[in-house]
Amino acid sequence: MTMLNEITPGWLATYGTAVLAGRDIDEPDEQGALPVALVNEAYARKFLSGRNPIGETVRFSPVSPDVPPRTIVGVVSDAVYVSVRDGVRPTVYIPLAQRGARGPAAVTANINISVRSSAGSPALLAPRVAAALTGVDRNLTFTFRPLQDRVDASLTQERLVALVTGFFGTLALLLAGLGLYGVTSYAVTRRRAEIGIRMALGAEPSGVVRLVLVRVFILVALGVVIGTVVSWWSSQLVASLLYDLQPRDPVTLVSAAVTLTVVGAIAGWLPAYRASRIDPAQVLRDS
Repeated sequence: MTMLNEITPGWLATYGTAVLAGRDIDEPDEQGALPVALVNEAYARKFLSGRNPIGETVRFSPVSPDVPPRTIVGVVSDAVYVSVRDGVRPTVYIPLAQRGARGPAAVTANINISVRSSAGSPALLAPRVAAALTGVDRNLTFTFRPLQDRVDASLTQERLVALVTGFFGTLALLLAGLGLYGVTSYAVTRRRAEIGIRMALGAEPSGVVRLVLVRVFILVALGVVIGTVVSWWSSQLVASLLYDLQPRDPVTLVSAAVTLTVVGAIAGWLPAYRASRIDPAQVLRDS
């Protein structure tokens, strides 16, 4: 869906939106002048098929049938206005001074005034902006909200999902490490006599550690393979919860596999080290 923004001169510069081709909205673009418009890159890609947008005519029907056709005089960089999940929409910018009369709908109930601070917090400008507005009309009501607050609000859901999933992911990793440590420690205890006999017959401590870790790495490798397959299959079920991340991102899968392997190696090394410290004579006496 195409967005329509009515702006004044300097609006794009205030938000740091670059004019890539042509010109910006200017003071002469007022009622009675040539109807002009700016479009973003997404609009040019979708509707102009790579042609030079400058000089082309943009029509708004059926989006805004009361807006007459306009000549494109500039192309600006893409920007997100509604939600980061919606991505960049094709957008048209027209001069506010050329909006024309539209009957009762011409009365604008709400309008956004944007002010850019060159230094310090934008909140410091609020008293002076308020004084300027009330100097025009004391009946005006207005609220101030820094742009960063609006950006943070739009990312609240994404940050909450990331926080919750990160917490449960860390908890699952901790439980997996503790479980692997417990299983390996139990297996070492069960094989204590065997390990003692091996060491009595001349087995080196490093060989005992390797013997225990081989079993651990087999379990970890099996878990990584099964987890990767299940993750690959179920990735589409959680795709709607992901922002700026592909559900089957190879880097993410490899990173997760490496992390699990490292945790598994640490969890398995502790019982393996304990096994290498077994006193063969004590084991043989206990047997």
